[in-house]
Amino acid sequence: MAELRVLTARPSVQAQLIKGALEAEGIVVRLDRDALGSVYGLDSGTFATRVLVPAVDVERARRLLAELESADS
Repeated sequence: MAELRVLTARPSVQAQLIKGALEAEGIVVRLDRDALGSVYGLDSGTFATRVLVPAVDVERARRLLAELESADS
């Protein structure tokens, strides 16, 4: 598998939505969450869910996220 890069870190629910949106555009996504955060329900700061994408897709994924965020405004 290609090297993964952190795209963003968000609360778990937001990370799931981002994952779905990026996958709908053909980008492979892996979510990474700290085990202690999962156990204790911590979901921000260092315990936020990291959205990982292949290094080759980082720029495209960032553009898509920027478009999604601007559409919400």
